Amino acid sequence: MTALPNIEYSKFEDWNASDYLSEYYGEILDDERHALQFLADALRDVAIVDRALDIGCGPCVHHCFPLTPHAREIHCADFVAGNRDAITRWIEDGNGAHDWRAFAVHTLACEGVDAGADAVARRQHETRKRITAVLAADVRAADPLGAAAREGYALVTSHYCAEAISTDKSVFRDNMKNLASLVAPGGILITSTCGAADFYKVGDRHFPCSGVTAQDVLSSLSTLGFRDIDLRIRSTPAHTSQGYASVVFARATKPHA
Repeated sequence: MTALPNIEYSKFEDWNASDYLSEYYGEILDDERHALQFLADALRDVAIVDRALDIGCGPCVHHCFPLTPHAREIHCADFVAGNRDAITRWIEDGNGAHDWRAFAVHTLACEGVDAGADAVARRQHETRKRITAVLAADVRAADPLGAAAREGYALVTSHYCAEAISTDKSVFRDNMKNLASLVAPGGILITSTCGAADFYKVGDRHFPCSGVTAQDVLSSLSTLGFRDIDLRIRSTPAHTSQGYASVVFARATKPHA
């Protein structure tokens, strides 16, 4: 896929974490209702791991809420410094930190557990304690966190990242390979992908997407040797004007060597 001729794509130097949070996370939109439900379902039978990684996390911490019961430590990693700053601000409960309480409520509801005020406060508190590192990462690199992190995580999640860097599907496939390198043998990779999108919008700015379909996700995971692939597609028509009308979720297991 190539860039559409009538779209001027923005660079990530133009990225504004506050704008993104305001547009996509001021309330729980359809894509995130589906994402949090998929995470709850995908993690239901996962044993506790020492370390989990959410890579390409943007300025978001809510995808860590479902990880908290399953990981002793959680690392968040992203390319953009402003995104990492937003996460650190939330961990420290600093001024201007985004309010993720509604997402904690929804996570607990998806898990089928108490979603009262005390439980919500407890999940947020536990998540803040579990996030022990906020790291710089580049999923375009063969070792996104450096060679020392290769196969370093039994549980890796990545949402709206591998496809949202380039309009070229070959870049998506390379990014998936790089993400897979972080998963320990026998470990789990969970991804969320904008379905068949050429772009996604933040305000008036267009950022590139590589037009990935569910078949592309399945093919990539299969080629990388992953097994027990759970693939789900959910319609998100309310997001059509932002560039995508569906999301693709996948959970897969990396085989032992």
